[in-house]
Amino acid sequence: MLKNLLIICALVCHTALASPLSDGALQLIKIGNEINSRDVVLRGQSLLMKGAFDLNDLDAMYEASKQVRVGNKLMGYEPAEREANEALIDLVRKSYDPALYDYALYLLDGSKGFVKNEFLALNLFEESFYVHKNAKSAFIAAIIRNESLVPGTKKRQRIDELLTFAILNNVRGAQKYQEKYVQRGYLNSLNPENWSQWLESQ
Repeated sequence: MLKNLLIICALVCHTALASPLSDGALQLIKIGNEINSRDVVLRGQSLLMKGAFDLNDLDAMYEASKQVRVGNKLMGYEPAEREANEALIDLVRKSYDPALYDYALYLLDGSKGFVKNEFLALNLFEESFYVHKNAKSAFIAAIIRNESLVPGTKKRQRIDELLTFAILNNVRGAQKYQEKYVQRGYLNSLNPENWSQWLESQ
């Protein structure tokens, strides 16, 4: 049911009007899973759909896509990566920042059903930074620019701008990266197997 509603929602969701429903809906889903109550989970999922349908709440749409991606054993929903990715890309087209960040990270790792594309990931991270002032995106964009061998990508002024913003906003690992990999002038010295895990470890 949730998967079908998500597909329809992706087609009708046009503008974002923030709603407190998504937070409440996620709490209900979490509690329902903890106490093994299908009724409570269903109530939370219904609230999430209400936020997406009736209020055009992009937060609710985003959270619904995450629910679809992981599935729900209690409700008997299998993970549905393709549908979740379609919803994610729809949110990216609307320049919804959490979706921009997730999609760019998936592209950087070549994960969650997406083919690895460092250049597109860089563009998305920089959009996230310039449009939404996302400091985490600034940090990753600076790293990509500093490590990349693509001509014209390694622009010191741009790297310094991105890293400075990340450091001023206390992004974990930004100061250390600047000192170790930028100021010392090391080239291509950072190549994690999984960017998501590397960022979490900072």
